Amino acid sequence: SFRGLPHGTNLSFINGTVISGGDPLRQVEAKYPALLFKQQLTAYVEKIYGMIRDNLKKEISPLLGL
Repeated sequence: SFRGLPHGTNLSFINGTVISGGDPLRQVEAKYPALLFKQQLTAYVEKIYGMIRDNLKKEISPLLGL
């Protein structure tokens, strides 16, 4: 397991290439760890943002319908 990766993130190494378990089409060279981190952080933030947005919509929709 890698330190600093979100829980449940799966990574595979093939010929020095890192392949994220969440998106097999996205391949990042292992010599660019900052790029890998940025991509994972972006995906995590987008996921959390979507969850917050959906929950907020559910909570305020009845109030706006008054």
